[in-house]
Amino acid sequence: MARKTRSAKQVADARKQIGAATKSLTKAGKKAADTARKTAKEVAKTRDAKRAKKQLKVATGAAKVAVGAATTLAKTAVDAGRKSSKGLSKSKEVKHLRKTTRKAADATKKAARTTSKTARKQATTSIKRARASSAAAAKKAQKKTSQAARSARKSVSR
Repeated sequence: MARKTRSAKQVADARKQIGAATKSLTKAGKKAADTARKTAKEVAKTRDAKRAKKQLKVATGAAKVAVGAATTLAKTAVDAGRKSSKGLSKSKEVKHLRKTTRKAADATKKAARTTSKTARKQATTSIKRARASSAAAAKKAQKKTSQAARSARKSVSR
């Protein structure tokens, strides 16, 4: 089994943290949707909503009355939404989401840092290796040419 490098481990850890953050984001989204649904139901049950419904039924022609009822209903809905969002931000899911996203971000930063570090290391070692091999090849070529020149001189002198 191949040995895992430090950067590979940290990349895997970052992936895991991102997955956890995604899950908690999904949970927080579901919680927000549920809260919104409950708020909508509560708004529908309010006196303002019922009055608006009745006024719309009775005075279909009287647009002014309906507009007045709609504005009070809108105000009520805004108030209810504000209250439910306050509760949502304090919920367990949103707190968990904050924590997991922070962890994911930190793990990603760490992985990026070590990955660049290892890349630099690998680049320097490969450069050193290339320099050494090219120097050795040059030495070898020089040796062969000098040998060939020597043998050529010998054969000419004979």
